[in-house]
Amino acid sequence: MLDPVFANQFIEKIKKYTDYNINIMDEKGIIIASRTESRIGTFHEIAYRIIHSDEDEVIVNKSCQYVGVKEGINVAFFYKSKKMGVIGITGEPEKIRPISLIIRMSMETMLEYEIYKEERYRRRNMKEQFLNHILYGENITEEELMDYAKQLNLQEELIRIPILIRFKEKSNLAEKILSGIRENQFASKQDIMCVTRNNCIIIFKHFKGELLELMQTYKLFIGESISQILRYLKTNDIDYSLYIGTFQNNFAHYRMSYLHCRWVFENIKEEKHSYFFYDYLDEYFHTLLPVMELDGVYSVFKEQFDNKFIDNYLEIVNALITTDYNLFEASKLIHIHRNTMVYRLEKLKEMLGINPLTKHQDREFMSEFYYYLSKTNNR
Repeated sequence: MLDPVFANQFIEKIKKYTDYNINIMDEKGIIIASRTESRIGTFHEIAYRIIHSDEDEVIVNKSCQYVGVKEGINVAFFYKSKKMGVIGITGEPEKIRPISLIIRMSMETMLEYEIYKEERYRRRNMKEQFLNHILYGENITEEELMDYAKQLNLQEELIRIPILIRFKEKSNLAEKILSGIRENQFASKQDIMCVTRNNCIIIFKHFKGELLELMQTYKLFIGESISQILRYLKTNDIDYSLYIGTFQNNFAHYRMSYLHCRWVFENIKEEKHSYFFYDYLDEYFHTLLPVMELDGVYSVFKEQFDNKFIDNYLEIVNALITTDYNLFEASKLIHIHRNTMVYRLEKLKEMLGINPLTKHQDREFMSEFYYYLSKTNNR
């Protein structure tokens, strides 16, 4: 159905370039836009005839008598071979014929573009609805989700990973920034994105290739895929952070992957712009383990040591864990000489009867005891 608002916009544009009177009629033969406003809403017999017959053009001379019709040319305009309406141009047919063809071409071009924009907006809106249903667990069945995906031509089995973009200030820019992301040359039709309820941006980024190959390069690819947006944020002094969740190829798991992004934001307090969930697996699994479980394993050891020992243990082991048990790097991290680090570690090894540098099981014991002490040191 032809939109009267669109038809009037066309009239407003075209009257800047010609003084001829132009009417636009819909599929019912009703004039819905005209330079002569008094004619809007009246019936146009020729337009009705053109819409409902095989005729594409009717020339009306002064001698012709038709309801609501003046001398001129009336031509159908099309969208994908379908008649959408009729344009009527008042005047001497021989003079206005070339103009009528140009105006019809202009109408079809503008109509095609408007329908393209409308379809694009509808698809975008449907994608956002689809993602909101997934993220917030609203009442929707698996069959309905798959129907959404089918209409959007989204392939479930493709590998995607969520990128959550949070803004410390100016969060009202989320919609504008998301529009920029959609226009990015790296954007894929298989990406799914929207603004979240707390004014962040979530993008389920589509990746090509095999999962095991992606693990080697995905951090670089993510940076490239939103590089223009990151430049925009930096140029406009917008403070942001990226939280990257887990790879998925099943819509049922997307909510969990989004929650992985949220977990990193809520639990990791390092000062940087990009946080990857896979870098914090130990911390994540620790949060799933109740402290009372660790009590049953480590409380008896904690009782053997005073606060001085515990403080020393926490400082030394934290440095070792952070540097993957590299003694030189660990000593630099806490600003002591390497020999001092070796000496203090030897004391810990001696008191606990373990050697985390040579035995994997001892390293696990030391790391988990560190985690337990860090959680319970003030208890």
